[in-house]
Amino acid sequence: MTHKLVKASFLTFLLAATGIIIYVTFARMSVSGTVLGMNGESFIALNSQAAKARVTSPYKNSSLYYQFTNNQRTHLMNRIQKNSGAAVQATFKILGKHENLKNEKPFEFGFLYDTDGKLSVGNNIVKGDFAQLVHRGKDAVSVSICICDANNVPSGFFVHGTLPYELAEIRIVDMKIGWDRSSSIELYAFGVNGGDISNVSAKKFDTAEGAVLFPSDKNFPMPKVIVKLKPAKTIGTLNNQETLTIYYGKEKFSVRRSYSQNSFTLQLAGLKSDYDMLEFAEPAEIISVMLSGNEKKLNADNKGRVYYPLVTDLGLIVKWPQQKWRTQDYELFEWEEIPNVLFFDFADYEVQNDFLTRLAYFVEKAGYRGTLVSDDFIATHHGYNAHDYKAKDLAEFFTTASLQDFQLKPRELLLRDILVKNNVIIEEKDGAYSEGKGAVISISRQSPENLRWQFLAHESWHGIFFTNESFRHKVSLIYNAFDDTSLEFIKTFWETQNGLNYDRNDDYLMRNEFMAYIMQQRFSAIGDYFVSLAKRNSVNQFEPELAAYIRDTQASEFVAAGKELNDYAFNNFGFAAGRVHLISRSYRD
Repeated sequence: MTHKLVKASFLTFLLAATGIIIYVTFARMSVSGTVLGMNGESFIALNSQAAKARVTSPYKNSSLYYQFTNNQRTHLMNRIQKNSGAAVQATFKILGKHENLKNEKPFEFGFLYDTDGKLSVGNNIVKGDFAQLVHRGKDAVSVSICICDANNVPSGFFVHGTLPYELAEIRIVDMKIGWDRSSSIELYAFGVNGGDISNVSAKKFDTAEGAVLFPSDKNFPMPKVIVKLKPAKTIGTLNNQETLTIYYGKEKFSVRRSYSQNSFTLQLAGLKSDYDMLEFAEPAEIISVMLSGNEKKLNADNKGRVYYPLVTDLGLIVKWPQQKWRTQDYELFEWEEIPNVLFFDFADYEVQNDFLTRLAYFVEKAGYRGTLVSDDFIATHHGYNAHDYKAKDLAEFFTTASLQDFQLKPRELLLRDILVKNNVIIEEKDGAYSEGKGAVISISRQSPENLRWQFLAHESWHGIFFTNESFRHKVSLIYNAFDDTSLEFIKTFWETQNGLNYDRNDDYLMRNEFMAYIMQQRFSAIGDYFVSLAKRNSVNQFEPELAAYIRDTQASEFVAAGKELNDYAFNNFGFAAGRVHLISRSYRD
């Protein structure tokens, strides 16, 4: 069987000996199966070398040409329509050993389009140089080209190479642009126009093409950039942590190094400008920069409800542009460094109260634990200005409401649905809920910025306590060895102060709050904070002798405990007392 009129008027034959590009035309090519395929079908090989997907003598013929089957092309078209785009990714493997290459050894990957029954090469081509790969000690590379227009889907693809090579794989992937040198096979991803690998810079990355790939009128949330770093050999010290500097438009980001976190996500929705130039002050530390789309499910539904979180570092939340929130009542995040911890930033206290005040009394308030208080009660009683809850307590709350057929508020039902969709709690067949993974923490935009930072730290340390067993163990060791008089002071404070009313008989709660009250401010401020508590009139009314003890000792026991916790947090997370983030933002000079 032969293909009816295969014509490639722009197909390039790259002459290995001279590097000269010669344009050739093929009137007819034979059709055969190939070792490569997709969706359970082989591609249609349009020349003899393509059947084996390798070129062993590039001096004679450097090219492989393929056509998609009808089913493969339909699959590609459906993927583009469903996701508003897709990409085709090719992986080349260099055959044989090649040393001391002095000249360029070009290669190309591009698409074939059907024009009036004839196949021709499009303008969207990726170019590269095998010699550069060899110089970096690589013998394979992947490249991809995005496709946004479902009405202009390619009919096939071609590759050229001027060293012996094998086409190892062709597959459909999600749209992305950028580069990744973090693995043995480097990846270079280009937009709809293709590009040249030699023009890829380790110092700058322009996100402008993201506006073409992920326009707002496609009803997708704004994309994200994931930056990967070389593993840190050292992260410095608590007072002088190793830091990388990144610029994005007019913003400056300082990225602290951590042994446990070698990548970070920049959500474009959280930045001041939509699409701008990303610049790296220490490019040698960057091993991957990739812009890709967020899932469509992250968008608000037709009733303005957001169910799924944006992954981010917590250092970006406090000044996240509120006008870019996906819904008016709140923005929902997932803590990148501590997965499965959901973070709500609420528009104001009223919204936060509707979501969480009844839960606060059910979980923590002495005299009310395990009780579902009424709507009238929560309308006149204070919960907290910021919240934290582990998965087990959330499951128990919604199980109790279900079994008692208790009518929850619409926002509480929304919270339940968010937790179920994100597997923080698991809905069982009998109407009950079981513990999943993670936790929930929250702050509000109504709090002043300085308190937002303190609340963010306090509640986030709870998030780590809920989800990290090693950290809980460390806290318990410090708590068990803590000075009895100082511990009695803080327990009485929690029990008696208006708006707190913690249940001191809950040992888990006591350990958790002990840690968070110490770690919510920077280490140098720990002593002053607890001394200031001991000076309050309301505190001296209930515990004058204990308060005097804290003042006389300058809260030294709390400072000592803070030193141990601070060292542990730095070595294990790159965090510090008063800081639960790795990224800080400011305006560039």
